[in-house]
Amino acid sequence: MIPPRKFVRLSAVLLSAMLVLTACESSEERAQKHFESGMELLQQGDVSRALVEFRNVFKLNPQHKEARLVFARTQLENGARAGAYAQYLRLVEQYPDTIEARIELAEMAVEAQNWEEAERHGRAAQELDPDNPRVKVIGLALDYAKAVRDKNLPEIEKQAEKAETVLEEQPESLIARRIVLDADLRKQNFAAALSTINAGLAFHPENYSLNSTKLQIQLRQKDMDGVGVTLKSMVDLYPENDEIRKLMIAWFLDRKDLKGAEVFLRDLASAPDADETAKMTVVRFLLETSGPDAARAELENLIASEENAISYRALLASLDFESGNKDKAVAALETLVGEGEPSEDRTQAKVVLARMLAQMGNKVGARSRVEEAIEEDSSNVDALKMRAAWLIEEDKPDQAVLDLRTALTQNPRDAAIMTLMGLAHERAGDRALAGERYALAVEVSLQAPAESLRYAEFLVTDGRIEAAKAVLSEALEKAPANLDLLQSIAALHLRTEDWSEATRVVWKLRAMEDDRANAIANGIEADLLLRQDRVDETVSFLEGLVNEGSDQSLAALSALIQTHVRSGQIDKAVDLVEKSLAENPSDLAMRYTRAGLHMIQNERAEAEKIYRELIALAPGNRRVLLVLNSLLVADGRADEAAALVDEQIEKAPDATTALQIKAERLEKERDYDGAIAIYEKLYERDSNNVAVANNLASMITTYRDDPESLDRAFAVARRLKSSNIPALQDTYGWIEYRRGNFKEALTYLEPAGKGMPEHPLVQYHLGMAYKALSRNDDAKKVLTRALELAKDDPLPQYEKAREALKELETQ
Repeated sequence: MIPPRKFVRLSAVLLSAMLVLTACESSEERAQKHFESGMELLQQGDVSRALVEFRNVFKLNPQHKEARLVFARTQLENGARAGAYAQYLRLVEQYPDTIEARIELAEMAVEAQNWEEAERHGRAAQELDPDNPRVKVIGLALDYAKAVRDKNLPEIEKQAEKAETVLEEQPESLIARRIVLDADLRKQNFAAALSTINAGLAFHPENYSLNSTKLQIQLRQKDMDGVGVTLKSMVDLYPENDEIRKLMIAWFLDRKDLKGAEVFLRDLASAPDADETAKMTVVRFLLETSGPDAARAELENLIASEENAISYRALLASLDFESGNKDKAVAALETLVGEGEPSEDRTQAKVVLARMLAQMGNKVGARSRVEEAIEEDSSNVDALKMRAAWLIEEDKPDQAVLDLRTALTQNPRDAAIMTLMGLAHERAGDRALAGERYALAVEVSLQAPAESLRYAEFLVTDGRIEAAKAVLSEALEKAPANLDLLQSIAALHLRTEDWSEATRVVWKLRAMEDDRANAIANGIEADLLLRQDRVDETVSFLEGLVNEGSDQSLAALSALIQTHVRSGQIDKAVDLVEKSLAENPSDLAMRYTRAGLHMIQNERAEAEKIYRELIALAPGNRRVLLVLNSLLVADGRADEAAALVDEQIEKAPDATTALQIKAERLEKERDYDGAIAIYEKLYERDSNNVAVANNLASMITTYRDDPESLDRAFAVARRLKSSNIPALQDTYGWIEYRRGNFKEALTYLEPAGKGMPEHPLVQYHLGMAYKALSRNDDAKKVLTRALELAKDDPLPQYEKAREALKELETQ
């Protein structure tokens, strides 16, 4: 036996020796041991512990290529695409020539239609291994996408034929199949498209894109039985997809089968592997079909029966909030998020709380909760979407896109993410990318009305009316009774003088036997008759509606009055208004109309009296304030107009119009700082207002010179980059000029100059850009024109124009 004291000494020696040996072992060697341990665990099927070992590798040796490759592969195989993408991205940063990483990154980017990243990694893969079959398919996808962007029809056909050849050799290739499918759909060859899809589903039965496209075709062909079969299959395949469940429910409701819908949802919720989402769907269904009491009862049962009831308690608080018990709801959630240990459900409850606080105007509290949620879970989709929306409002679209890309890796089929990305790209001035994202939002939402209406509006702004009609038509195939869609497409038909299609919309609306539908139909029909100069028929039609005494009679009366005015029958319009006011003297809209008729008859005093009465009854009313201010200014009573506007700023619940008028007045009075301060205030209230953004950016660049102000103007005006409106082109072009980007400036200032040939300041801007680029003859001509237009205007810009001309004369 070893004596105790000697044992202690021996233990100390042995421990010391072990420490020495450990110290001698390098971090790379220890990392290798963790890697080998991780590989053994993977072979045993213990994936979670293996991933822990790989993370240990990276702590000791971040450059361990093999570990990162295996880690990325494993995440991809287990469906953690966001994590896999991040690991592969880290790999190509460390080892740019890693072909596997380049291929995987390119394929994932192609799937997400992130063509910038697809180009970056795909072209790199082509340089590394051009003969690799997967690389060839990636290159094919890049070429096809470019042909589509360029609208090069022969090249589209050529690349599609190549994809068909690839499918013969590689029928499992999803990328090649999507190219062929896209080509089929472009030719509206739906039979071929269904054949392409079904063949692909034999290899990839769980592929969402193929299944959703199949569903879209069946809806387009009105194969409702087939729609039901496909939807039921998709519900089984994607049990957590809320959009699919909504469509399945809509399918039942379309067949007026409420009971079937409820049974379907309860079956999903009672399945052994049913998750929280399935149970929540039952609650939401009851809320929509049976009301809040039924939903509340269901939630209370779940709270009582489920072990983890955080989400149900959060939803119950939301019901309280929506019913008006806002303080109670917030207090309940504050308690909920402060209880127990952090968890995914509790983090999500913080996001729900943040939404409530934001709606109550507590932006600071809302942002604090969102930041907490992201700190706890950096991939929380709802929190990232909220923060991205705020970043867009703050003119930080690039940061917003980063958040949204993170969210997209978690939920690549989220239409709200796509929409926010579109808004971010718009704010950054990239309308091409914005359009792509809005189109994707329509696609992933399966042509939902809200996404379709937004994209159609975007297309109309770009002058692509027929494309907007196509988007609305596809949405109507899935929601044929949606009144907003019908009203929007009718407006486009009227705009393009497609009278027969507008009439068909009227017929559809009348067939619904719904009051709102009938009112919309009446408005379309009256507009249709008037646009065809069928004035007598319009008057007869509207008189019939007025005499009906229906709920739509007031709208019909207003339209009838406008028709008489447009046809010059002022006396008839006055008679109608006077008769209506005799019956209802407190009708503000009719009193406003009467004042307008006084103006037409040059009875300004009578009109002013009515306008003053109206503005006293409805402080801040935009239309009344604008016309009354204009009346006073035109009569040489500018001081009275200014006093009126200042009074409205104090009294109006929404003083936006009054503030805009005051800002314009201050600019004319040369109080530029005062005007800019007002525009800053208006912009803070609503940064989506393009007119306010343009005015703010224009004033800053016109009247301020410091770098901080120019940076501020650029941040505000980036959205104007893709505009075709001359005034907006001028603003953005002048900002680029002020920032020293003269060539870039000219691409905006030239079309602005052509679009506003009589505006002296616009011509001055263009002339100065020509001068900066040493196009002296053009500069002389345009600056001379600017001074001719400016006449005696004392703006300092015109003095600068004179100095520039003198300088040019000496050259």
